[in-house]
Amino acid sequence: MFTELNEKLLIVKDDLRKKEKYEDHLERLKADLQLEIQKREMYKHMLEEKKEDVSRFESFTLANIFYSLIGKKLEKIDQEEQLIAAMKLKYKEAMETVADMENEIKKFEMELTSVANADVEYEAILKEKERLIRDTDSFWNDKLYTLSEKEAELFAGLKEYNEAIEVGQKAKHQLDEALDELESAHNWSTFDMFGGGTISTFVKHSRYNNAQDLIHDAQHTLRQFREELLDLKKHFDHDYDIGNMLTVADYFFDGIVVDWMVHGKINDAMSQTEKMYDLVKTTLKEIKLQRDELEKELTDVHWERIELFESCS
Repeated sequence: MFTELNEKLLIVKDDLRKKEKYEDHLERLKADLQLEIQKREMYKHMLEEKKEDVSRFESFTLANIFYSLIGKKLEKIDQEEQLIAAMKLKYKEAMETVADMENEIKKFEMELTSVANADVEYEAILKEKERLIRDTDSFWNDKLYTLSEKEAELFAGLKEYNEAIEVGQKAKHQLDEALDELESAHNWSTFDMFGGGTISTFVKHSRYNNAQDLIHDAQHTLRQFREELLDLKKHFDHDYDIGNMLTVADYFFDGIVVDWMVHGKINDAMSQTEKMYDLVKTTLKEIKLQRDELEKELTDVHWERIELFESCS
C-alpha cells in the first residue's frame, strides 16, 4: 500500500503540474495569437497600400528581395524600398508565426484532455491518506505522508526545470546555427564586394535565406522558452530576463535589410542575434544551477522519507 500510494502521488502531482502548465500556456498563447494576427493584418494592409501583391508571400525571401534590386547601386536604394523589403519579410514571418501558434494551441488542448481529471484523482488520494492515518494498523502518519507529498512536488518541479533547459538548449543551438550562417554570408559579402562574381552572390544569398529560416525557428523556440521560464517564475519565485525574447525576428529583419542595402554589412543583424544568444546562454546557466539545488533537496527528502518509513514499518 505504501509503494502504491507513493507512486500515485508522483503521478498525480506531475499531472496537476501539467494541467496548470497547459492551462497557463493556452491562456497566454491565445492572447499572443490575437496580437500576432493584428501584426499580420497590419503588415498586409501596409503592403497593399504600397500596391504590393501579398498573395505571393512565398517569394518574400531575402534572396528574392535582393535579386529584385540587382542592377541598382546600393546607395540608390531609397528608404522607401528598404521599408517595403523589411515589411515583406515581417509579413511572411507573422503569417508563419500565426500558423505555428495555432498548431501549438491545438497541441496543448489535446494534452490538456489527458490530465483533465488530475484534481479529482488528487482528492481521491487525500481521502485515502485520511483513511490510512485513521487506521491504527497502518504505519502511515502525517509526517510520512507530508514527506511523500514533498518528494512528489520536488520530482514534478525537477521535471519543470528539465523541460525548460531542454527548450533553452534548443533555442541556443538554433541561434548558434543562425550566427554561423550570418558569419558565412558576411564573408561571402566581403568577397562579393571585391568582384566575387555570380557564384559568390548565389552562395551569399543562400546563406541569408538559411539564416532567415533559422531565425524563424529560433523565434518559435524562444517563445516556448519564455513560457517555460514563466512557469518556473510562478512556482519557484525566480526573476528571469524574458522581456526581449520575442523581438529577435523584428530586429533581425530590420537589421539585415538596412545593413545589407546601405552598407553591404550585416553587423546589426549579427549583433542582435548574438545578444539573444548570450541572454539564452546566461539564463540556461542560471536555471541549471537552480535545477542542481532542487535535485539535492529531492535526494535529501527521499532519504528522510525512507528512514522514517523504515522506523515505522
